[in-house]
Amino acid sequence: MYIDKYKVEIKGVKYHEKTDKKMKDQVLATYESNDGMNIKKLINILEELADSHDAHQETEVSITLKQHQYD
Repeated sequence: MYIDKYKVEIKGVKYHEKTDKKMKDQVLATYESNDGMNIKKLINILEELADSHDAHQETEVSITLKQHQYD
């Protein structure tokens, strides 16, 4: 299957220096592309991102499939 575009957000805890508090569920990194690719290659990228950010606890996926428009 071919993916036309993707966006991956890594969320976690971010320290706020001014308030001296930890903020939960903050976007730490974003990776996105409009350059399509095969879904098997995207899976490899997701595994590398999860490993590098120690993000293995909870994974959410949102997929939109658009029907072909016949004229």
